Amino acid sequence: MLSAIKDIGRLTLHKPGSAERTMDQKVLLILLNTKTDKYTYSGTEIEDFGSEKIKKYLFKEGSSKGNAPSPFCPLTEPQKTYKKIYGWIKQCKDIKDDALKAYTPLIDGAFKALVDSKDTIIADITNEIKCFQKRTRRFLTIKLDGKYLGEYNAFREAADWFAETKRKKSAGTGVCSICGLPDKEVSGKTDVFRFYTIDKPGFITGGFREVDAWKNYPVCLECKTLLENGKKFLENNLRFNFVYGLSYYLIPRLLIGNKDVLEKIINILSDTSKKISLKERRKKRITDDENEILEYLSEEKDILTLNFLFLQRQQSAERILLLIEDVFPSRIRRIFDAKDYVDKIFDNDSDRGFTFGSIRTFFFKSDENKKTSDLNKYFLQIVDSVFKGRKLDLSFLMKFYMAIIRKEFINDGYFSFRVKDAMMDTIFFENLDLISFREAEHMEENMFSSIFDRFGKSFSNPAKRGIFLLGVLTQLLLYKQWADRKAKPFMKKLKGLKMDERDIKALLPEVQNKLEEYDSFDRGKRLIASEASKYLLEAGDNWKMSVDEINFYFACGMNLSDNVADIAYSKIKKEE
Repeated sequence: MLSAIKDIGRLTLHKPGSAERTMDQKVLLILLNTKTDKYTYSGTEIEDFGSEKIKKYLFKEGSSKGNAPSPFCPLTEPQKTYKKIYGWIKQCKDIKDDALKAYTPLIDGAFKALVDSKDTIIADITNEIKCFQKRTRRFLTIKLDGKYLGEYNAFREAADWFAETKRKKSAGTGVCSICGLPDKEVSGKTDVFRFYTIDKPGFITGGFREVDAWKNYPVCLECKTLLENGKKFLENNLRFNFVYGLSYYLIPRLLIGNKDVLEKIINILSDTSKKISLKERRKKRITDDENEILEYLSEEKDILTLNFLFLQRQQSAERILLLIEDVFPSRIRRIFDAKDYVDKIFDNDSDRGFTFGSIRTFFFKSDENKKTSDLNKYFLQIVDSVFKGRKLDLSFLMKFYMAIIRKEFINDGYFSFRVKDAMMDTIFFENLDLISFREAEHMEENMFSSIFDRFGKSFSNPAKRGIFLLGVLTQLLLYKQWADRKAKPFMKKLKGLKMDERDIKALLPEVQNKLEEYDSFDRGKRLIASEASKYLLEAGDNWKMSVDEINFYFACGMNLSDNVADIAYSKIKKEE
């Protein structure tokens, strides 16, 4: 993966603006001026953030997080942010290096001006931030005589000195873990991804000494530069929303052949006009990101692979939630084919068809009162199985399907939508051969065979079909109760969709009797009841189905009751 990021970094190294973040944000400037060889504070100034000024700002993404001193940092509380700016200038003043002695008057003057006018500066900052809108991201920095700090050799060299000193704390000579070249000056502080830190003993080899931390993950200076550039490009162009609460980095890696393929992808992602053209030609997507490019990449040959990196940020650290490596474009095509198959069955619109969001429905929170998602682990296991073609356990899926379906059923909420999502998920997994059903048993053709055939092997035995048709008949009864009484008292008989085999067998005569009481057991419903009875009798005893699975097929019947009723009544109309 890191080699792929390095390749991306090399391709984008000299592309203007390709690795710079476009920001619609504000910068508050502390203005210091020279008067009679002394620096004095002369007020503040606000300007728009300009990505072309990043070097002038001495801005480095992520370097100003926490309480660390910085020459350019996010403006939060005026006093704390001032302290970061002041602290950085003080560090410059305290550098003991002969090469920087010539700049001492400049640095000392700036430092004294900040100290002398501290209270006034903080008061002005406090007053200025009242002008910003609440959602505006704002930064604080200094201007000296109308110039940014990065326009002075003194502060550029000081910033380089800090970076070099920090790097040398964990550096040595050895083989670079990225390019593999020997006898290189390598460092263990790349700061590309913050998977580990060297200021905690558990992450350091060599007797837990920081000076030996480079041995964990040695990277030469050239590779470090390319990795940092590649990471910036990923952040700005290859980071996408996957589903609600999860985003990912899409990292293409060339296997064989012409490097023009990877460069073509990079060029499209770097060029705004090409991005717009790509967005217009896209017809479908499988994630929640409108800028998703997976359909486009699925058209490529298998001379490159795709890596999906899911990260979780925890303050200044990053934790890998899932890394899916070496997914071929042909596998992406196969996934889109399965999506098309599902959308065709359910007559889904191309813009609102099946996506991974349909799976996320059941794998977000175990309790809606939880502040954060506690089911990410299970969801990402399923995602990994989809991309890598690994088998899934149907009983495991049913457990989570029914947890949501039962809750919606009891609350009379989005019951039908959730059942549809579960059916789409199941057919999607079946089409990808991730779940298996028992071989279909031989069953005679009847008026409802078309609807069972439509959903493939999901209804491969008499028990499932009988349960399904009983669900249809029960929903028709509930419709009648609601029409007559504006209530559904029969729902109590369904035990919150926790019925077992015995309950299902006892339910059929109860539904028929209740329909008779409402004088609603007409010929159409009798046809449905007759077929349900035949299937349940054919299924015999001991169905070897879990309670979740039994109630899932029952809920499917309730959800598709209108479709089944149309078939039954159309048959009667034709006969008449």
